[in-house]
Amino acid sequence: MKIEAWIEALPEQSLRSLELREWSDDEAQSYVDLLDQHHYLGCPDARKRHLRQVVLYEGKAVALLIWTTCSRKLADRESHIGWDGRTREKRLGWIVQNSRFLLLPQTRPQNLASRILGMAVKALPDAWERRYHKRPLLAETFVDPEGYNGTCYHASGWTRLGRTKGYARVSAPQYYQDNERPKYLWVKPLAKDALERLRDPSRLLPGEDAKARAPGVLPVTGKQAASLSAALRTVKDPRSRRGRQFPLGAMLATAVLAQCCGESTVTGIFRFCQDLSSPQRASLGFRSNPQARKVVPPPGEGCWRKVLAAVDPKELAEALDAWLQSQHENGDLPELLSIDGKVISSNLATIVSLVDATDGSPVAQAAASGNGQEQKLTTQLIESLPEGALEGKTLSGDALYSNKSLVREVVQGRGGEVLVQLKANQKTTLEEATRKLSQSAPPFCTQPPS
Repeated sequence: MKIEAWIEALPEQSLRSLELREWSDDEAQSYVDLLDQHHYLGCPDARKRHLRQVVLYEGKAVALLIWTTCSRKLADRESHIGWDGRTREKRLGWIVQNSRFLLLPQTRPQNLASRILGMAVKALPDAWERRYHKRPLLAETFVDPEGYNGTCYHASGWTRLGRTKGYARVSAPQYYQDNERPKYLWVKPLAKDALERLRDPSRLLPGEDAKARAPGVLPVTGKQAASLSAALRTVKDPRSRRGRQFPLGAMLATAVLAQCCGESTVTGIFRFCQDLSSPQRASLGFRSNPQARKVVPPPGEGCWRKVLAAVDPKELAEALDAWLQSQHENGDLPELLSIDGKVISSNLATIVSLVDATDGSPVAQAAASGNGQEQKLTTQLIESLPEGALEGKTLSGDALYSNKSLVREVVQGRGGEVLVQLKANQKTTLEEATRKLSQSAPPFCTQPPS
């Protein structure tokens, strides 16, 4: 279907009569031709996920917009959101990019561009969700300062973050070419709390798989990975000398980091290691293939099961705890702490971790074989901390940690504070807390129902 474009002067009253909709397939070639003719970049590759919008006035095309998947890595965007590499890899699908915006009239009302952009952004979340079953939370775009100022983006509430380095990805996933044209990056949240939702890995986004893994991302730097592997070499190796193809320190460091990334099964740890690149496995202490030095193979799943089942969890926890303490330069713990326990699949072992509540990084751990030992390990973990380590600190946890002995040890014995959930496992304490709160609720606090 041939579509006409409004190239001549657009009247002022047109702003009240603009119509925005998606392209239909039978119109596509006409719009592609218009982009190739009037946009300096032409029409983008249609192989990506995309949403194509047209704005019409009296049946003629006034503007064309194309939205695609976002750029994989942008330092200013990651800093603005507060992303680490792993969260970024899992949540790139909730960001869309305005890759083309073409205004066709040669003469037009002054605020036409910002009005059209506002219409397009308003329709974008619903349209993208209908097509791809994910509701985007952030839009991004690039503006070439050699020809444009980005005024319409500024007027529409977008934020300019910074300037790119001028590289573009041209072929393989990690191959970039310098096009010598740095551009400004602009972003706009598509929901009120978009940045907070994208940033917080503990808040699942609509359509997000709780078990989804971000492949090939370590939660620590290469230097820290090597340091952790070296620290865990002190753990006694239960294998015979002939069965030590894969260094124990490398395997234990990988298992620890996999658990930090949410893997709680041996299969998950195995897959986590498989997803790493050869340089990443080398940083953890794995050896390269003698016939192909650039290849660093991972252990098989059977190897993981045998090694993790044979290693002494207590000895591992002690070595890991010593390494974690060494990562704090002044030996001080964070002000806000959280405690949580995990059981590795098939009751292989129980691990209790004390973590920084602000970012989830572990600061101390205790472990033992089998299941059902969380409270015992918690007591051991608290007792293993240096004198005064919990002074003035706040420790939070779920209802499992609301037992009196633990609370007394932290508050009376260690000078800290405790914030725990109260449920039916502490019925009397819950009833007393509810009664006191209902009698003297603090300002701006909704009293619990009676």
